[in-house]
Amino acid sequence: MLAEKKTGEIEMILWRAASDDLIVGSASFAESREAAELYLNNPGFGGDTLYFAEVEIDDYLDLTGDDALERLQESLDDDHDYGAIGIDELVPRVSRRLAEAGVQWVKVCESYPEDTVTWIFVGGDEPELIQVCE
Repeated sequence: MLAEKKTGEIEMILWRAASDDLIVGSASFAESREAAELYLNNPGFGGDTLYFAEVEIDDYLDLTGDDALERLQESLDDDHDYGAIGIDELVPRVSRRLAEAGVQWVKVCESYPEDTVTWIFVGGDEPELIQVCE
């Protein structure tokens, strides 16, 4: 049972820098446009196009806070030692298990840009990405 799973509809706009509008497996979204824009020119991450998505989040796992890794392990009944990997990097690796448990989104504290919040899509109805035209 996922100890930190939250339910109740949240409507928000999330932002993503990517090379295309495809979502395969999991995908990270920033709460702010400014944070997503930093990934427009970040080799190995993001991409050259800025997108936004108007999302309705029904079920999510809140993994913000200092004990996020421990709470994730407890929720998945997992005692694997993941070493120094950050929660924002670990969630995509266990996204299938989270989706199977009914989680659609996971909220994490991001390591870049530091102290921002990222929402990671792990399952359910994929958000529609809309390209930002300026």
